[in-house]
Amino acid sequence: MHPEIIQYDKTYKLIEFGKGSEKLSLDFRYVFSSILKLGETIRLGDTDCDLKDMPGPYICCTYDRSAAKKEMTGTGLSCGKDYLFAEDLFYLLDDLKGSKIAYATCSKKISDRLKAVSFGYAAKHGKILPEDPYAQILSGGRRRSSRSPVIQRLYHAIYLIPGLIEAIPQLFASGKEYEGYDLICFADAANAIGYKKDHPDAGDRVITTEMLKARTMASLHMRAVYFDKDQYTCECDMPFKTLWIGKGGTARLCDCPDYLDVSCGNIGVLSASDVWDSPMARIIRLSVINNTYTFCSKNLCGKFAGGCRSAEVLKRTDITAADHPLTINIANDQVCNLHCPSCRKKVYAVNDECTQREADACMDELINSGWLDTADKLLVGGGGEAFLSANYKRVLYDGSIRRNSITIMTNGTLFTGDEWKRLEGKYEHISFMVSVDAATKQTYEKVRCGGAYDRLMKNMDFLSKLRSEGKVESVKVIMIVQEANYREIPEFIRWAKDKGFDGVNLSRIRNWGTYDDIYFYEHVSMFDGEGRMKPELSAVLEDPECGDPIVNMNWKA
Repeated sequence: MHPEIIQYDKTYKLIEFGKGSEKLSLDFRYVFSSILKLGETIRLGDTDCDLKDMPGPYICCTYDRSAAKKEMTGTGLSCGKDYLFAEDLFYLLDDLKGSKIAYATCSKKISDRLKAVSFGYAAKHGKILPEDPYAQILSGGRRRSSRSPVIQRLYHAIYLIPGLIEAIPQLFASGKEYEGYDLICFADAANAIGYKKDHPDAGDRVITTEMLKARTMASLHMRAVYFDKDQYTCECDMPFKTLWIGKGGTARLCDCPDYLDVSCGNIGVLSASDVWDSPMARIIRLSVINNTYTFCSKNLCGKFAGGCRSAEVLKRTDITAADHPLTINIANDQVCNLHCPSCRKKVYAVNDECTQREADACMDELINSGWLDTADKLLVGGGGEAFLSANYKRVLYDGSIRRNSITIMTNGTLFTGDEWKRLEGKYEHISFMVSVDAATKQTYEKVRCGGAYDRLMKNMDFLSKLRSEGKVESVKVIMIVQEANYREIPEFIRWAKDKGFDGVNLSRIRNWGTYDDIYFYEHVSMFDGEGRMKPELSAVLEDPECGDPIVNMNWKA
């Protein structure tokens, strides 16, 4: 399909053909109503419907393309002239494929330059790399995602060859700052941010590989959601109100990246509003509206517990996205004084120059957007330690941020009286979520490496006192449930109740790349690879303490 075939000045009528096609026409209308003029919907086969009396052009929505084409031909309509199939227009979402793009890096290392070319070429041409978590879905089941570095390097080498041919002119662009290129694509956000700072005239020409992929593979994501026939009875409104910001400024429309690992943009390189309203954001929201939840983790997210899968078309969810995120979860800094095996393999207490540049740009954009003031809920500290990170402290204590509530996520070991003095009076409502993970000193020192149990207990006593005095609105304690600590769940709940805390959140451990998959499911996780709970954990949860109202298990709806 070529752009010249599209008649932007005319109004297209949508045609539904076959079982389930009403879902398809509504899906198409939701995403493309801002791109094309769309008129009425016609059900092909209705006795009162005669296309000869209804001038086109038409867009046909169907699961059975060949049968629909035969039916349309019988009415005298020609494909490509009088009508188009909806999926033939998905390429309109890939608005950068025709651009002249320079694959750039600020590094002089040849390995970094080759990486920039390989990743850039794959992103521009919509190539699905094996490390993509949705490789199987985007390829229609033909390719599985792979963590094998050998397989990943092989694919990168394959794409490097045509990428180098395409990038040959760049080798001679020295001193010209990529003149003649529509876009300058960097493999990571830090380099892109640094280049924009040094070359302010480059402006919107500077993007990242992540952003390029989102704008050259949106058609694949749309196709996956559009033709997904599985529907789920769970209910979710996360993508319409929630923005999670992770390492490098990567943004997702869920409160957990493991539940929905599709980026809708990068805050720090793009404007906050462009991220919130991006084509990928619209496609992700569509997957909730049409009940397919195509990119959601059905095994991990508790919203799918108790629900069921249906092959029938379910009633669509009627949700409108807010103008700005109502819940913002800032988790873009990984610095921490602990090195828990559930999270990382070594101590990471200081950001390098590039990482700090990413964090600063991300926070600058968030503060300038005004969203930190207007969001109903602001969570700070995910991914690292709130009271160690200068990035998180900037949010906590910056006088330019004016709001009356905040939720702080912390491991509790650095929360002292001095930190409280800086917080007290700044917010009317302050809540805490503290990752403790154990009920005994022996287990704590095993799962929270680098932590001091006695100091933590002293800080938790102080936090308990603040809660009893009403100076803190809410305190919830977290246990990342794993083989090393699951036996202590009842004792952990009793301890939390004794301290007067408001909630106990039990979360299943996730593999952040610190374990081999086989070892993880056999010796670490209390759930198998299909998300089924192991009988040992099930037995512990039969304790009456686990049924207390303050207990929340994230694997349940």
